[in-house]
Amino acid sequence: MNHFFAPAKLISVAATILLLLAVTPVISRGQWDQNTSPLPPTNNAVNDYVGVFDEPAKAALEQKLRDFRQRSGVTLVVAVIKTTGDRPIFDYSLAVYRGWKVGSANEDNPGALLLVAIDDRKYFTQVGRDLEDELPDALAGSIQRQYLVPEFRKGNYAKGITDTLDAYIRTIDQKQNGIVPATPTPQAPESGMSGSQALYSTFCCLVVIGFILVLIFANRGGGGGKSKRDRDRWGGGFGGGGSSALPWIIGSAIGSSGGSSSSSDWGSSSWGGGSSDWGGFGGGDAGGGGAGGDW
Repeated sequence: MNHFFAPAKLISVAATILLLLAVTPVISRGQWDQNTSPLPPTNNAVNDYVGVFDEPAKAALEQKLRDFRQRSGVTLVVAVIKTTGDRPIFDYSLAVYRGWKVGSANEDNPGALLLVAIDDRKYFTQVGRDLEDELPDALAGSIQRQYLVPEFRKGNYAKGITDTLDAYIRTIDQKQNGIVPATPTPQAPESGMSGSQALYSTFCCLVVIGFILVLIFANRGGGGGKSKRDRDRWGGGFGGGGSSALPWIIGSAIGSSGGSSSSSDWGSSSWGGGSSDWGGFGGGDAGGGGAGGDW
């Protein structure tokens, strides 16, 4: 009967490792304040924390975005940072959008936030709920690939950002004037999940499948040498049936590997003040729409 001890111990170790892999990302995400922007409050449309803009270019873009907001009611904001750290850029940009309350104080508060992480070589545009008709995800992604990525690969960050926002403004103006913008070239759909998250998800799935196979063969193997006592001791598995724990384990792995695919339950934080000509922001919300990538 002792020959079943080794497989049982091996499976227990494998299950423990799997659970640690599943729980660790959840714990990490729990340390983030999902209701507050990781960046300090601002009244500016252009927020450059890295220094990719010189002062004239920054002032010109700032004025352009202010003028656009005044005549169209649409708030466009840009934030340039070094890195999002351990946080996926989708989650980070959504927290900034909601924490800054990008948009106006009106019931209809369209807005968008272009966030660029220079050291990570990643970008993402969060599109507010009230701007999704004028700037759908596919079109935002196409514009970024056309205007932002080529300049970023040359190191022309300020130009890439300015050209992208100019394209956003033209697109929104056309939509508001009843003109249908040119249809973007079909591309593979973009997702809030990064490449590393997709790799982690695949790894978790493989571990789950391997664990299930080991558990099945352990329970069925051993021929006639396994007594009823052995079957009762190990066949019951994790508290009353090996299969009873599998849905929970698989659910934990899938839930943790899903990362940033949904954030509809995030709250919002507000902050007061605002300059007299800009008026600060007013409480826009993003439902997870937008597009991003890397260069």
